[in-house]
Amino acid sequence: MLAGLSALELGRLRMSVGYGTHKKGRPLSPIEVGRLLRRAREEGATLEDCAKTVHLDGTGHIGRFLRILDLPEDLQHLIDWGAGKNFVGFTSAVELVKIGGAADRRIVAEAILSHGLNSREIRQAAQLRRRSGRAIEACLAEVLDMRTKVERRYVFMGSVAEESVEALRDLTQAARDAILASGISRLKIRSGAARLGSRFFTLVGDERFNASMQEVGKENIETGIRSHIVEAVGNESSG
Repeated sequence: MLAGLSALELGRLRMSVGYGTHKKGRPLSPIEVGRLLRRAREEGATLEDCAKTVHLDGTGHIGRFLRILDLPEDLQHLIDWGAGKNFVGFTSAVELVKIGGAADRRIVAEAILSHGLNSREIRQAAQLRRRSGRAIEACLAEVLDMRTKVERRYVFMGSVAEESVEALRDLTQAARDAILASGISRLKIRSGAARLGSRFFTLVGDERFNASMQEVGKENIETGIRSHIVEAVGNESSG
């Protein structure tokens, strides 16, 4: 056992971290893993205890899971495993932490979603920022200029109705994302990927996604999604 964790939480943790877990599917997101490890640490577990429990050879990965918890709350729901265009991969999130300041981190996170920025490019932007002292936007522009082709992605970020926050906080990332996916389907938003946190949500997609957002009307999207989430968590609670 690991201090502070139930048997169920420990089982989910082991299924989400370690060698070969990507082949089986992971029940927890990297942020959810980090939160469990932080709780174990607060209850007295050492980094070595954590690594041994989840069958990792060293403590380096444990530290990375803990560090990404320093990202702003409105970005944490975007973190997922692997690499993709519609979320911030774990490796990219680790690099994002190295960007100084919450405002700059938000700008870089949006560039990850809008332009498919990878971990190497994030590292390059961070290095340019430190060495030149220029604004992070200018550093990102320079990094993107090194590409031969830039694919445009569109991002919509919104907030969740206050009455839904507590119920959403008790759900896993996968369960929250399923609620949001059904919401954008109801609104007939096409070709968009969805990530839902306990307080914020993010939609990202291509030209077709942007066109459908224009059809729905951006002013209607946040209202419609908020209403859907309130309804969904209400049904979850009554069920």
